[in-house]
Amino acid sequence: MPTWDSALADDLWTQACGKDRWLGTPESLARNIREVSDQKLWQFRTASRKSLVDYARERLSRQLEASGASLEAAAAVRQLLDPNALTLGFARRFATYKRPNLLLHDRERLLHLLSDPRRPVQLIIAGKAHPADEPGQALIRNGSVSSASPRRAPM
Repeated sequence: MPTWDSALADDLWTQACGKDRWLGTPESLARNIREVSDQKLWQFRTASRKSLVDYARERLSRQLEASGASLEAAAAVRQLLDPNALTLGFARRFATYKRPNLLLHDRERLLHLLSDPRRPVQLIIAGKAHPADEPGQALIRNGSVSSASPRRAPM
């Protein structure tokens, strides 16, 4: 559905497949999408990741300011995240079915992944467990994920 994609994605797919693409056949859509150049896809990816990083920085800065953090701390988070790094994310609800424990159960391996300067990887975890999702809440409570302030892995 059109509301499932970003404005950047909507522009790209509209250029490639037309305004009424959602009414097309899977075959015609596949053909049109295959015609999108690698360069356009890479530009889309780069712009989308920059948009995500900018949004996350701004949102976290505002949250810190609202919670009474110092102006320096709020300003510092505007330097977090790298728009050129591989970004793994959990968004909206933090739930067990998303299997975050697969990523977080081996902390040494995760630290190694997050601190390799040749292959930068970063995590964005947003949202919280549903009030009725006790297993999801337990994952957060038991330290599988820290809901405290953002941290950088040591380089």
